[in-house]
Amino acid sequence: MRRLISILLVAMPLLAMAQGQTQVTVEAAGQLSQKIAEGDRFKISELKISGPLNGADIKLIQQIVNRSKAKTKLGEQLVHAIDLSDAVITEGKEGMKTKANELPDALFSGAKALRKVVLPPTVSNISKNCFANCESLVDITIPESVTTIESGAFQDCERLAVINIPQYVTSIGNEAFEDCKALTLISIPASVKDMGTQVFNGCKSLTTADIQANIKKLDNDTFRDCESLTSVTLPETLKEIDNDAFHNCKSLAAIELPASTDELGSSAFEDCKSLTAISMPNVQKIGSKAFQNCSSLKEVVLERLSKMGISAFEECKSLTTVSLQGGIDDISNDAFKDCSNLNNIAIPSGVKTIGNEAFSGCRSLTAIELPASLTKIGSQAFQNCSSLSEVVVPNTVKTIGSSAFQDCSQLVKATVNGFIVEVESDLFRNCSSLTSVSLPSTVQKIGSKAFQKCIALHSIDLPIALLTIGDDAFEQCSSLKDVKIPVAVTTIGSDAFMDCATLNKVELPVALKKIGGEAFAKCPMLREVVLNCPAPPAISKSTFKGVAASFIIPVGSKALYSANKDWQKLAIKERQIP
Repeated sequence: MRRLISILLVAMPLLAMAQGQTQVTVEAAGQLSQKIAEGDRFKISELKISGPLNGADIKLIQQIVNRSKAKTKLGEQLVHAIDLSDAVITEGKEGMKTKANELPDALFSGAKALRKVVLPPTVSNISKNCFANCESLVDITIPESVTTIESGAFQDCERLAVINIPQYVTSIGNEAFEDCKALTLISIPASVKDMGTQVFNGCKSLTTADIQANIKKLDNDTFRDCESLTSVTLPETLKEIDNDAFHNCKSLAAIELPASTDELGSSAFEDCKSLTAISMPNVQKIGSKAFQNCSSLKEVVLERLSKMGISAFEECKSLTTVSLQGGIDDISNDAFKDCSNLNNIAIPSGVKTIGNEAFSGCRSLTAIELPASLTKIGSQAFQNCSSLSEVVVPNTVKTIGSSAFQDCSQLVKATVNGFIVEVESDLFRNCSSLTSVSLPSTVQKIGSKAFQKCIALHSIDLPIALLTIGDDAFEQCSSLKDVKIPVAVTTIGSDAFMDCATLNKVELPVALKKIGGEAFAKCPMLREVVLNCPAPPAISKSTFKGVAASFIIPVGSKALYSANKDWQKLAIKERQIP
């Protein structure tokens, strides 16, 4: 009997089981399968293993711990705690390849019931996907020996609220803590020299991030969708904040960038809807959509800006003041689109291009000074700037895109200098307060609907070089009184002056070849049309529809006009034209 008791006492440290709690001690690597009977392996809820472990042992641990279902009728349980504090991982190729003191990839990946883990104190890494999808994990301590946290190490650990990163960690891999939705605070020590992409992406409960890491770049999506983030400390070494780094951090109200930071990537702060202030003392490059839809941002000061991507500040609806300085030469497409409260912006003297829709929808912008360096204004650049009262286009401008000033309903005066050849379509369409327009002598074409519905425009001096007036160009310019078409014009498009309610006199040039359908239709006050062309230009039955005017033609031209079936029905009179 004494001999039996002695044997049991010796065996107890090797294998102890009570209500699912199991403790195992192995003297040599590869013995774990001998210590846990096959029939007991799936009846364990808490497991402590001591001693050296090789690949075969690790594989067995995975089989026990990583199950997602248990046959309760057979007494099976899922493991919710594992303690390896007295274990050592050895190098070998048995079962799976292992390296000394390194956790194998995906060691506990998918262990959905696992809640608590104690790791060996000698491990140097948290391996790739080591705890990925451990959705119940709430308690884990990373040993001080760890220097590397690899990609996806804690990805989708939805209940993990606290994690301490040891002071000797030098590298944190891609997606290491992605979608740890319960994580509230993170501190990155100064020992870290490399952080991958999406490290804390989707950590929706994270409120505070203290980054002391010795890094130059905060990589893509680092804090994307961290919806509760309110406090961020960035290291003084940081030069670049990459694409989407803080995208949709919608609780972040303020952030101070280090003096070393000179570049912000695309969508870096997009949809940060609570962001009211950001200090950017030395930022030189801002990527596309960097601050798009930062709807609470009030002021932007950029003293060294050299490049700005498309839609950089689009839909920043609270933005009132912008100060741009530096070597920037292009205000990009959509840069300040729909910044509806923007009322003050200074465009730097070196800017050459204002892109498409750059200031479209800036309804509070009352004035804009365009620099002498400017050569191009893009399409819809100032469309719907409904408070803009005056615009002066400098003489260096060669191109103004279509609809550039469309729907500027308070625009009273427009002075267009420069060497533009074409007034593009819809350029001043629906500028209902426009009374004065000055166009350069170089203009050869007025595009379709260029001045449509400019209902306050009472007169316009058309450029001497003009050749073509497009369709609907002056349609519904209801205050226009008289029009003299320049001598070189050959074509007037359809509906060009249709519904000009107060138009009473038109003088047409000698070179005119064609007048489009309904070009002067619905002009009830039109009483005199003077034609300097000896040969009748081509018209249609609707060109002068509803007009009761006299048509004055050069002496000796009546026979040609009378022979034309479309002209012979009109009240033609010969007269010596000065």
